[in-house]
Amino acid sequence: MYLQIVNRIIPTIIFLLFSQVSNANSYLQKFDRFLINTIDTLDLKSSLSVAVVKDGTVIYQNTHGYANIAKQEKATANTLYYIASITKPIFSLAIQRVLSQSKYSLHTTLKEMFPEVNFQTEIKAEHITIKDLLAHTSGLSDQYLTTAVSLTGIHNPTLKLTMLTHLTINEENPLGQFDYTNLGYNIISLWYEKTFYHPWQTVVKQHVLTPMNMLSTTGFKSEALQNNKQIAKPYTYFSLSPQKALYLEKQDNTLHAAGGIYSTISDMATFLIHQLSAKQISSLSKSIHFTQKPIVALDSARGDFKRTHYGLGWYIGPYKQHKTYHHFGSFDGYRPHLSFMPEQGIGLVILNNEGMLNDKLTDVIADYIYGSLLKENAIEQTAAARLAKLANMAKKYRTVYVKKEQGYLEKPLALTLDKKAFTGTYAHPLAGEVNISLNDEKYFVTWGNLHATATAFKQPDILRIKLRPTRGQLIRFYIEQHSISALTLDGITFNKQ
Repeated sequence: MYLQIVNRIIPTIIFLLFSQVSNANSYLQKFDRFLINTIDTLDLKSSLSVAVVKDGTVIYQNTHGYANIAKQEKATANTLYYIASITKPIFSLAIQRVLSQSKYSLHTTLKEMFPEVNFQTEIKAEHITIKDLLAHTSGLSDQYLTTAVSLTGIHNPTLKLTMLTHLTINEENPLGQFDYTNLGYNIISLWYEKTFYHPWQTVVKQHVLTPMNMLSTTGFKSEALQNNKQIAKPYTYFSLSPQKALYLEKQDNTLHAAGGIYSTISDMATFLIHQLSAKQISSLSKSIHFTQKPIVALDSARGDFKRTHYGLGWYIGPYKQHKTYHHFGSFDGYRPHLSFMPEQGIGLVILNNEGMLNDKLTDVIADYIYGSLLKENAIEQTAAARLAKLANMAKKYRTVYVKKEQGYLEKPLALTLDKKAFTGTYAHPLAGEVNISLNDEKYFVTWGNLHATATAFKQPDILRIKLRPTRGQLIRFYIEQHSISALTLDGITFNKQ
């Protein structure tokens, strides 16, 4: 009897295993073919790293293209990518777990977090909670903190606490209304660091990365470099030199709790599997399930993905008529994508090192992969048409973009004083120093980690710069009695020293 049962079960098990392998091979060929065609159609040299999860298993994972184009170094499954704002669901989960094990909670107020800070009188610190900060409903506005920790790197614990005293009320989106920024996460990380005496990266590693065995993921770039990890260089498709890496790369002092993690495609697939297993009974799964609960209602969209709610680090809304959780990232040279459909048990990770094709590219990839998994009849034709349209648009826009940038380079400067009069150091007590030097008749501007060569602008005594390589900015000079007294940059006035 026993042997009869065994003889019946074994063929069934073999059949199921064979079917899974066969399906995995089928997806490997299908998705590989589409991604290779995507890269060829767009003439991309940068990389795409994609993982697809179904029923708790990675059914597809592959990487195409270069992590470093100049050195012809191909990206691999072990390549680290900056995941930008996808840090938020990771940090939210870590903080939720810390709160559940401490005397603090999501209802701990801003006043309780920072009793030593004298906030502006209009800020009701006793009503703003950690939950508000995580859900982007704090009603706060900021001019210094988010820029310091994400771009310039000009900050220290004392200076950051002083920056809190300059927070203001968000008049357009007051307390309780959703307004997506990095501010809430930056405030919580500052509180965590002063309260628990560890950098924010510690809570992420201890409560998320280690329990999930995401051992390649880090919030310290220095750690990745010390371990000789390959980090994907950032590129932009719309550039005078699209195969030249952007100068701006994250450093330890600009990796922050709202966007401060480097990860691999394998580790992010692992994170996705845990999200899809949130109904299990472990303490980690319970915390994951808690972060997925909707907190605030929305009515918006990002590309193809509608957004009806936001949880703790997650957008929630219908995609292809199915409830979908997602979070994307955006920074010069990177545009990662993370999404999953819990009821279908499927999810997708896209990591890349090109930032300006942005959601238009990741949306096409997501459309094809989800459409294939959901067995949409015309997905091959639909995705092919979308890809062709994107390629046509991108090539046209690149031509226009390059011509426009070339025009800025050729335009003469419109300055009313001697060129040397504009050089020197300009300072602000919170934002730090902006330095302007003149070399070979060109102005070179530095602000902390940022730097750029200035070009002309149509109005007098204004320079155009790109401290962030994909965004133009203006420096306006103030002239009093034939000498320069100050400049403004990003809405901040720096006085000449």
